[in-house]
Amino acid sequence: MKRPIEWQIATVKAIKQETPKVKSFTLSLPNWLPHKPGQHYDIRLTAEDGYQAQRSYSIASEPERSGEVDITVERLDDGEVSSYLHDVLVPGDLIEARGPIGGYFIWETRLGGPLLLIGGGSGVVPLMSMIRHR
Repeated sequence: MKRPIEWQIATVKAIKQETPKVKSFTLSLPNWLPHKPGQHYDIRLTAEDGYQAQRSYSIASEPERSGEVDITVERLDDGEVSSYLHDVLVPGDLIEARGPIGGYFIWETRLGGPLLLIGGGSGVVPLMSMIRHR
């Protein structure tokens, strides 16, 4: 039986400014599970009054790295979660994460052959994981 994917508290290990509106966040996960290129993590914010907002962010890091993942996030002006990640979060902060999730858009090296990846905007993030894995 597969173990259910549960929420866990991740530590923000590093933040890298990729472009003026895009940052990558390295999350250290106490209950890390290996991922496949193309999967994502859900990130959840919980306010003091109990209000919650969550969004899904593709994994940008290679699956060979153990214990942590990188997610790359574009800041949206009206984005509840992305603006918090960009404007408030600093290394050492704790954040709720759940994953890896998804299996509809994954790539595995056993498939072999040439690989053509086309993406734009934040759609390149899962492709980054695929390239780093290859």
